[in-house]
Amino acid sequence: FDTNNLCELILRYKEGRIQTSLFHSTTKWQQIDLWLKTLSQTNDPPIVDFAFVMRKQKVIIDNSQTISSTIDQTEPMIVDAINRNITTEVIFSYETNTQLIHTLKSIKISTLLKDENLLRQLNLIDSFLDDCILLLGETSDEILITDNVGHYSTLENQPIHFRITIAIQILKYDDKEQIKIPLSNRNTTIKQLLELTGKSIDIYKYLASNETQRVIDANVVLSNINQTRFILLKENETCLVWINKSNESLLKTENEKYQRYFIHTTIDDICKEYQFDVLHQYLIYSNDFVPSVDTQLISFQSESPVRFIVTDNNLPVTVTVQKSGNNQSIYFSCSLAITVKRLCSISCQLFGVSENCYQLTLDDGTLIEDDISLEDMDETITDIQFQLISTMSMNCSILYSEQTITLPCDQDTLVSTIVKETLEELHIQYDNIDKYELIALTTDRPQIDFDLSINDIHQLFPSMSMIIPLELRKKDEQK
Repeated sequence: FDTNNLCELILRYKEGRIQTSLFHSTTKWQQIDLWLKTLSQTNDPPIVDFAFVMRKQKVIIDNSQTISSTIDQTEPMIVDAINRNITTEVIFSYETNTQLIHTLKSIKISTLLKDENLLRQLNLIDSFLDDCILLLGETSDEILITDNVGHYSTLENQPIHFRITIAIQILKYDDKEQIKIPLSNRNTTIKQLLELTGKSIDIYKYLASNETQRVIDANVVLSNINQTRFILLKENETCLVWINKSNESLLKTENEKYQRYFIHTTIDDICKEYQFDVLHQYLIYSNDFVPSVDTQLISFQSESPVRFIVTDNNLPVTVTVQKSGNNQSIYFSCSLAITVKRLCSISCQLFGVSENCYQLTLDDGTLIEDDISLEDMDETITDIQFQLISTMSMNCSILYSEQTITLPCDQDTLVSTIVKETLEELHIQYDNIDKYELIALTTDRPQIDFDLSINDIHQLFPSMSMIIPLELRKKDEQK
């Protein structure tokens, strides 16, 4: 008889008594169950049925398994023999996959869903767990995964059935509405998902990935992209991008020349999408400057498509521009041949302000003629700082919620222009302008018509006032 095939079983009783027995490694746990039942006849009442739990893994052993198939024979393992009445069977189903497990009634559902083997059997990606919705049986009753399994045990000897659905989370960008769509099957296209939002697909045309900011093609199936969080966008909340290298499109076919992105996608997001090395590869815009990696596509929205050329060599001069009044700054790279006029134009574009209202000065306030180039100033320069200052005689100070925005203006500036620039600063879409009203911060607080000019409303304030205090608010807010 080969003693190497024997397993030592040490039985520890609650009162501290120990009993040691030897079993062959091919012994099944149901045979050990019968042996324990014989020993437990002295219990009052005797235990009718045992279940065996691997204490460390919190896994109930199938009684048809052998000892050798369930334990590591080189190291001791603690197995708890418990009354089977405190266990139950649970069925998890997801899409077309079903898995039956045996578990403790006291265990939390969330603990079961951390089992990698279970997730693999269900073809459920671990990253989806935060977006899971569990439904009880064939009902639409949503359950809490923090509950114990036994909380849903109703019929004796009947498995508990949990159906897993994935909650698709969609942020409607224009008003920040959160849309939650439960899906029991990921064999759903982006077009179908757009229809499930309940919004007009003639207006809300696109879904962008919350992770990459890239707009996803309407024919893409969710199961192929493994994403659950999206942004719902109108066409004017997106930008078409075309990236070339040596005037050759990096994209393969004529139909793939353009890729659409969310307007707040950064250059860094695009570089990650194309797997560019941002330390050694650069995107040149308009053939004369390289925007910083945190620049957003909204800065280039006036052009469609937005065209970049990828290069392995950065342009030689780093330009930093600070906007007076709010301490915002931007930076970009350019050539020595670029003029001050063009630098001012680029700065206004990246800040999202009108060229007609600003000019560049050196850090010490020195004005420079528009046609002077960086090379004219210093042909060895590699880094330079400018201030972007207002050329207007007045300012509007606009209060919105708890924010204050200051914008330059003169007597001829239209109120509608001030409102438009304020909404841009607040990242509120201009096509929502009808939802807002402008109030003069005077004693009687009159509402101001958007068609008026600053000259028309200046009389509401002291004659020497160079700052026009206003408040922008939603029309449905309390006055």
